[in-house]
Amino acid sequence: MMRFEQIRGGLAPLCLVAMLAGCGQVDSLLVLNGDSAGTSGKFNSLFTANNTAKPDSKPSGLSKEDDPIIFLESAARFAEKQREYDTAAKHWAHLASIRPDNMDYVRNLAVSMRILGRNEDAERVLLQALRQKPANIDLNEELAKTMIASGRLRDGVVLIEKVASLSTNDAPRMARLYSATGVAFDRAEQHAKAQEQYRKALSVQPYNATALNNMGLSFAMDNKLDMAEKTLRRALVAPSAGTQVRQNLAMVLSLQGKTDEARRLVGQDLPPSMANQTVGFYGGIADQRDVWRDAAAQ
Repeated sequence: MMRFEQIRGGLAPLCLVAMLAGCGQVDSLLVLNGDSAGTSGKFNSLFTANNTAKPDSKPSGLSKEDDPIIFLESAARFAEKQREYDTAAKHWAHLASIRPDNMDYVRNLAVSMRILGRNEDAERVLLQALRQKPANIDLNEELAKTMIASGRLRDGVVLIEKVASLSTNDAPRMARLYSATGVAFDRAEQHAKAQEQYRKALSVQPYNATALNNMGLSFAMDNKLDMAEKTLRRALVAPSAGTQVRQNLAMVLSLQGKTDEARRLVGQDLPPSMANQTVGFYGGIADQRDVWRDAAAQ
């Protein structure tokens, strides 16, 4: 039993990171000073460390735009698609300093920070913005997700309930909120309650890749690997499924000893040497699958 708990202890952080970083994002905001010069200093100070990318650098594959705002927006979204969230955050910070009243820029900045694990910075930005726009529902939603990501589960869920009371007719938002609540329960190791929340999300949006991804990972943490595999396969064919879903399915397949298929999936996103390393890492747990089976039978 102790060996099983050690295995679960290693799996749970991987699943929670996958939930909070990729498809499992819980979604936020910031108040700026009136003059853009003062605001620019506040935003730019958050990115002094390891700031090697210039905000106005042109990513490969982008056409040049005369309007710097359009160009920076394109550059930020391009960076997000490449999962280069540090670069994306720098672009969103630059945009927020130019147009401090644009709360979408602030929210996108906070999302990038959260994905990078910079939860304190994200929360600071959101709280600053909420002083200016306290009723902004997008910012409050992102703040709730940031709280959950930082481990403040109760505060995050309370805020989610407040946002949900104002969003009953917004199906996409309700699906996100249910999924975010599920992440909070999974972090509290209450997997059955988490799965109930993901089912609610799917009742609102049956093909929601985030809810399917998170429910699959919840099953994995709950030692229900067959259910985890089936659910992640559903997530993989959902319209908005991304790279993270494929990698999560590969992880679950590795845990079951299905390394050939796992390697093929990982190889779609990583070079062969890294794919072998990744599957080998998960295989160290998969080699002990008898422990998983015996523990599940108890």
